[in-house]
Amino acid sequence: MRAIAVEENARRTASNPLLSEILRMSRELYSGPISVEVISDPETPGESWTVLNVEAAGDPKDIVKVRCEWHERLARQFPDSVSTVQLSICPSA
Repeated sequence: MRAIAVEENARRTASNPLLSEILRMSRELYSGPISVEVISDPETPGESWTVLNVEAAGDPKDIVKVRCEWHERLARQFPDSVSTVQLSICPSA
């Protein structure tokens, strides 16, 4: 199993206007806390992915609907980020 490096990166978020806009868009859809991690695979140096970790409560169908809306908005508003920004949803009670 390959190792994956994870780095919480609040400073990078604050200094990255594009990521700040993606976070703003995400907050419109998810009211809970959102954390940002930068993940990289040591086997592919130079490549990294930004993961937004969100919490979502409610009916699973509604969670999926909002997730689809997030991906559609990301593709429409930030098309260059589709391959480098990911969403991770943690269901909450």
